[in-house]
Amino acid sequence: MTLQELYAKINGNYAEAQNRLMKESFIEKFALMYLKDDSFVSLQNAISAGSIPDCFRAAHTLKGVAANLAFTELQQAASELTEQLRPQTAPADAAMVEVLKVAHEKVVAALNEYNASK
Repeated sequence: MTLQELYAKINGNYAEAQNRLMKESFIEKFALMYLKDDSFVSLQNAISAGSIPDCFRAAHTLKGVAANLAFTELQQAASELTEQLRPQTAPADAAMVEVLKVAHEKVVAALNEYNASK
């Protein structure tokens, strides 16, 4: 699997990642670092704890990470949840969290597949 195939599989924007990170080796390095990012776990923990401010912070962080890596589908899902949580008056919307979870799992699976193909 190539990086371009990886980005296509996750509905990312490889051209945007290339413009931002310049070298394919940097794209690979930073994309694979997502596997160690704990933003999604932090979001799950905040949801379990019922902490709306922590939910917002985790969703916002995940949105930024996904945007910097041009993981477009994941970024859009995180952005929608971030905006829902921004007023910090209501808990995370379960349907939005599920969409985000699916996008996150898609990215993780594709990155693991990419790693295995090297």
